[in-house]
Amino acid sequence: MKKYFIILTGIVFSLNIFANDDLKTFTDSAFNYYLEGDYDNALRIYSNLYEQDYSSADLYYNMGNCYYKNGDIANAVYFYEKAHILKPGDKDIDHNLKIATSNIRNKVEKIPEVFYVTWYNNFISIMSSDSWAVISIVFFVTSLLLVILFLFSRKIIIRKTGFILGIIFFITSIMSFIFAKSQAHLINNNTYAIVFEPSMVKSSPSEDSMNLFEINEGLKVEVIDSINIWINVRLADGKEGWVPGKNIKRL
Repeated sequence: MKKYFIILTGIVFSLNIFANDDLKTFTDSAFNYYLEGDYDNALRIYSNLYEQDYSSADLYYNMGNCYYKNGDIANAVYFYEKAHILKPGDKDIDHNLKIATSNIRNKVEKIPEVFYVTWYNNFISIMSSDSWAVISIVFFVTSLLLVILFLFSRKIIIRKTGFILGIIFFITSIMSFIFAKSQAHLINNNTYAIVFEPSMVKSSPSEDSMNLFEINEGLKVEVIDSINIWINVRLADGKEGWVPGKNIKRL
């Protein structure tokens, strides 16, 4: 049985190596196309990976770059936003997203948040949920080691140091865990979408209802409700209304 397990492990390991080599070949090829200015072929390779359910911030970022170079602002914003969700705080992603959104016609001004809400959101966006989780585990294990040091050390100064640092590390572990949960919640409960077709926002889910205002492609909206083919969206400035679901794409 042990022999078969070793053989099976070797086969799985080899398959992973081949899979990683194939992935690197594809991404290198796409990147070369991109450098040559052949954005269509680069996008074709990236899209193929995307359709195979491959997911990474780098893939979404590169797709966003290709779409932007091709003048497709809606898709560029869409994939930059997806990259930002997986890799918050990345300067390149944030920079390109800002450039892409600057091309949206009739941009919407966001309602100012309370300063501490903005501070908190910016702070937890420094790292991904996985990174915060790793930090939480590391600090928790370190706090346990410091508790052991406190319990078994005979020197008073070492016991005091172990006790104080143990509390600090434990609190930091709890805070990091909270940040990880907050980031994971944002990813798993994402309610936002990108507008792909210029739409006239309606007062109710009906083509005959009153026109409220127009939204343009590339704009990010929050989905708050849906009825049949109609989606109730809220803009960053607080305005709400109904648009056909086919005109937006959820993140």
